[in-house]
Amino acid sequence: MLNLGNPDLAFKTSFLPNDGVGLARMEFIIGEYIKVHPLALLHPDQVGDPEARRRIDRLTLGYPDGGTYFVERLSEGIGTIAAAFWPKPVVVRMSDFKTNEYASLLGGAGFEPAESNPMLGFRGASRYAHPAYAEGFALECRAMRRVRDEMGLTNVILMLPFVRRVGEADLVLQTMADLGLRRGENGLKVYAMCEIPNNVILIDQFASRFDGFSIGSNDLTQLTLGVDRDSEIVAFDYDERDDGVKEMIRLAVEGCRRNGIHSGLCGQAPSDYPDMAEFLVRIGIDSMSLNPDTVVRTTRQVLATEQQLASAPAS
Repeated sequence: MLNLGNPDLAFKTSFLPNDGVGLARMEFIIGEYIKVHPLALLHPDQVGDPEARRRIDRLTLGYPDGGTYFVERLSEGIGTIAAAFWPKPVVVRMSDFKTNEYASLLGGAGFEPAESNPMLGFRGASRYAHPAYAEGFALECRAMRRVRDEMGLTNVILMLPFVRRVGEADLVLQTMADLGLRRGENGLKVYAMCEIPNNVILIDQFASRFDGFSIGSNDLTQLTLGVDRDSEIVAFDYDERDDGVKEMIRLAVEGCRRNGIHSGLCGQAPSDYPDMAEFLVRIGIDSMSLNPDTVVRTTRQVLATEQQLASAPAS
């Protein structure tokens, strides 16, 4: 499968050999096509910078309100990706900006807390049902409902990032259901990112709540090794091929298989390291999502590894 965020590249990219999109990044569309913090669109009167308010007014000209602007722009971007790959699955990750990234959006500074380590802060699933962002998540859900129910692009699978706890998973899934995105209705599948050690440790409990997992090897490496991947000074200790990280990945894949749900990986590792792609094939992962510029090379390698495994004598 492919990693993709830019709708302008969707149809061109769809001609590469692929089985769908394993990671469609909502952040790219919000940053490049919407440009405005969702809460600033809903509450422009609370944006303190007059120039920012003027720019928001210009961007939303012709739309009945800022919320409609967000929903239509986001749904059109995701819809373009989903249409380009129809009927193959397109896994859309709900927003995973960190607070400093949200604050850099137009009008965003007044709606975000200042955190000393945003990488481990108010991000992912923890935002979605929280009063500080619940209105923004409601817009995201409206947009995804428009893609699936109005545009008819039911090949879209939704994915929740950075789900820290089982209770948090339940809260967000109920919030989505209340907003018209109930798992199982109209064929809706909901995946979660598996990128926190707790996701692996409690894989059986998480698996009963989701239809699949996509292993985020970037964050899983960071949290397994205790390395801040934004810190250049400890970059030498960040290695997705570390034996501990590989064991976490193996346990996650094994847990998905045990529970009969999909296992995938959408991190950088198989795109960068051929030996990681081979490792993933050997442990029986269902899919890996690759950067478009590496998909042909890695697909050939995957096929070669599968042939080796098929021809090996049974032990």
